Amino acid sequence: MGPVIFIAAMIITFIAAIIGGMVGGSYLILIPALLFLGIDIHHVIGITKITSIALGLAFINYLRNGKVNIRSSWPYALPVVIGSIIGSFIVIGLDKVILQKIIAVFIIAIGVFLLFRKDFGVNKLKRKIKKSYIVLAVILFFILGIYEGFYAAASSIFIVMIFSGLLGKDFVESIGDTRFIELFAAIAATVIFASEGLIDYKIAIPIGIVYFFGGWVGSQITIKKGAAWIRYVIIIIAFAFGVKMLFF
Repeated sequence: MGPVIFIAAMIITFIAAIIGGMVGGSYLILIPALLFLGIDIHHVIGITKITSIALGLAFINYLRNGKVNIRSSWPYALPVVIGSIIGSFIVIGLDKVILQKIIAVFIIAIGVFLLFRKDFGVNKLKRKIKKSYIVLAVILFFILGIYEGFYAAASSIFIVMIFSGLLGKDFVESIGDTRFIELFAAIAATVIFASEGLIDYKIAIPIGIVYFFGGWVGSQITIKKGAAWIRYVIIIIAFAFGVKMLFF
């Protein structure tokens, strides 16, 4: 990799990481960009495992600011981790194009939903969470863990929506908890990819470092701006990335 391409990769990585640190969906920028720069697809996916760890570490910033509830969120890390391990072993026989279109429709649906539900995710729900909601959340976390294990693009947005919609958290705490549980899923997937020799550390480590700092900047923006502001960011990202996944 030449110096120009390397610098371009670092700049794109930092910008993508800021978006990822705020809400999620950064891989919809990072993966196509790295492929465009000529990095092999297998190495690109390997790189995303390192960057997922780097982004997951942003939970420390949320934790410092009281925006992570480890006690209530750690049980949900297990289904995501198990799903991520399974997803990492999935044979590439799955039609990713069809999967991408399905994910895009759901992302756009999230944007439409938030347009009409202006109070959603802005404040924490004070009602007691039903057991059926908790069970459904565990199932959905497991499914998203599988998806995250082999592709992961936009998975954070769905996890945030589960924390807010089913478990009653506001958007800022939902994002903090998402970073926390995704850190463990990322570590599990990275171990598997590393054991298969699918991580090029010469490029993955520098990108991971840049991703950490970009993610930290993004998390700081989220914490300062608050849940009401993040709601608008999620709507914009949902429509922008949904359209991108559908048509480009």
